[in-house]
Amino acid sequence: MRLRLLAVALVAMMAAPALAHEKFKIVGTVLKVHAEQIDVKAVDGATYEIDFPAHTPVMRKLEKVGRTELKAGVKVVVNALGHDMFDLEATDVQLVD
Repeated sequence: MRLRLLAVALVAMMAAPALAHEKFKIVGTVLKVHAEQIDVKAVDGATYEIDFPAHTPVMRKLEKVGRTELKAGVKVVVNALGHDMFDLEATDVQLVD
């Protein structure tokens, strides 16, 4: 029984890093908004294609606004989770005035 518990604990510890996500903050300008993706040109010059699920809130200051507020040319801060810069999913999008 002890050996089985030890094996389960070991497998859980090894799997935890694979499930972990890094936090990213992308500051830049919207290039294009797709149905489930947003393309942002960051201030560092890189373009990021970020998954943009329907449940992701879009905020202006402390107020939630509609997804239709996101258009090409709008300045944003996108908080996202992912394994690296090529695998990002937005957790929220903040419009910058």
